[in-house]
Amino acid sequence: MAGAANAREACLNSLVSFEKNKGYSNLELNNAINKNKFNDLDRAFFTRLFYGVIEKKLTLDFYIKCLAEKNKDIYLLNILRMGLYQIIYMEKVPDNAACSESVELAKNLKNKQAAGFINAVLRNFLRKREELEHKLNSLNNLEIKYSCNYDIINIWEESYGAEIAEKILKSSEAYTGFAVTVNSLKIERDEYFEILAGQGIKCEKISRYGVFILEDLPVKDLHGFKEGLFFVQDEASQLCALELEAKPGDLILDACAAPGGKSLFTAQAIKNNGRIIALDLRKNKLDMIKSSAERLGVNIIETHEHDSGKAIPENILEKKADCIICDVPCSGLGVISKKPEIKYKALESLSGLAALQYNILENCAGYLKSGGILVYSTCTLNKKENDEIVYKFLERNNGFKLERIKTFFPFERKIDGFFVAKMRLDSV
Repeated sequence: MAGAANAREACLNSLVSFEKNKGYSNLELNNAINKNKFNDLDRAFFTRLFYGVIEKKLTLDFYIKCLAEKNKDIYLLNILRMGLYQIIYMEKVPDNAACSESVELAKNLKNKQAAGFINAVLRNFLRKREELEHKLNSLNNLEIKYSCNYDIINIWEESYGAEIAEKILKSSEAYTGFAVTVNSLKIERDEYFEILAGQGIKCEKISRYGVFILEDLPVKDLHGFKEGLFFVQDEASQLCALELEAKPGDLILDACAAPGGKSLFTAQAIKNNGRIIALDLRKNKLDMIKSSAERLGVNIIETHEHDSGKAIPENILEKKADCIICDVPCSGLGVISKKPEIKYKALESLSGLAALQYNILENCAGYLKSGGILVYSTCTLNKKENDEIVYKFLERNNGFKLERIKTFFPFERKIDGFFVAKMRLDSV
């Protein structure tokens, strides 16, 4: 476990930085991985521990509260969380190793009593584990059991009922692996799948162009990254882009386009023949789309820095589009397995989202040609941001007909929680 000790120290520093700066877990993770140059084993260990502690924070803090008086030292608290997470959730880490390595981390702190305190609390948990786990289960408190703010749980219960809400909670734990879209401009999906399988990589086919990698591997180390044979994209996003039914030669508007997955997917699906207008407010995100398009050999995507809730100038879009996708900003309640900090969002942080979402949909719909397809989508599980927006829009815009509406739940398979509505503008 010598290598993992360095990964533990890096994890502690990242957890403290993440908590102090209130940033994004994926950005903190990427920064740490780039900075520390982990080998594959340490990178996997670091990733599992970092995301795991964030994901289980309320549960871990419940156990800590049962074992010790509240400690305000952010380093001590996160060492305890890390130690308990290894003991409870990481079966391959021996209990003694989890304790001793946590004590070693505490020895680096200025507090001379820190090491003894950490050792006492973790050893006490091992002695009382069965009793404490029974206490947790007997509470029947979903907030602590699944480590998720009650406000979020309440949204799911109101939207889908108590049974589905708990299924979402159970599936919220980060799963191993990721999905990619195979770039059909350069290689067929089945051929790429056979290459990966031949290299001993565990994977399975999904959707029309997708492959799910059943391992945690560095994306850039996967076969064909530099050559642009694939890009990372969840299956739900792939299925959403397919709803556009885009054809070669079509003019496609992608509102709120970043990080660009649906534009890139559509470009390769229509054989790089057509025109895609990708709008986003964030220039740095648009630069990422340009970079990805270049790697994939896509040259039909035009990026523009623009607020999709406002009128689109003619120099950006001079005629009406064949199809439009509005993948609007949302609460992200469908992707908590990838961004576990979302589980602790305060309800007030979601205020104003529905109005913003509706405004973008209403505005962009005016740029669709007769007979064209309008797709509204989010990566959240909340009817107020999903179904209610769509039905409000249809009630006020009689020319649009709903062709399909679908909510993807993460407990159904390894897929993001996602919502898609496909509408068509009646031909005149």
